[in-house]
Amino acid sequence: MGDSNNDNLTLPKATVSKLIKEMLPNDIKCSNETRDMILECCVEFIHLISSEANDISGKDNKSTIGAEHVIKALNELGFSEYTQKVSEVYDKHKLEATTKKELKGSKKDLKPTEQLLAEQKLLFQQAKSAYNADIKQQQEQQQQLQQSPPQPKLE
Repeated sequence: MGDSNNDNLTLPKATVSKLIKEMLPNDIKCSNETRDMILECCVEFIHLISSEANDISGKDNKSTIGAEHVIKALNELGFSEYTQKVSEVYDKHKLEATTKKELKGSKKDLKPTEQLLAEQKLLFQQAKSAYNADIKQQQEQQQQLQQSPPQPKLE
């Protein structure tokens, strides 16, 4: 990594340290020197894959690297054992992004609380009016039954 443009490229040390800690058994420690070396290897690996994916996207006349370019780069560089997991993670990411986008869109459709309360009040009034109308109709029917003469029984 002698190129001065790449000297600034790195990953968050805390994140890499956390990943290393999660991967190692509890009784094994990792020195700072080893952690830094692993960090450099991770950055170099990402650079290698992204460079190859960039070449592949260029051959496809694309200006943006897509997931398919990364997967193809992994295969071409001999890391095909990672492609299934990468595909699974990408599919999960797409699903989460779609869900998040749908939720964000649905929030835009929400009405203000005052408007919802006004609509609720109107619905209650309509329901009460409909209920009262039903009660009145039942009472009228009851009165008509009471006022009509009894029907003779046929034996």
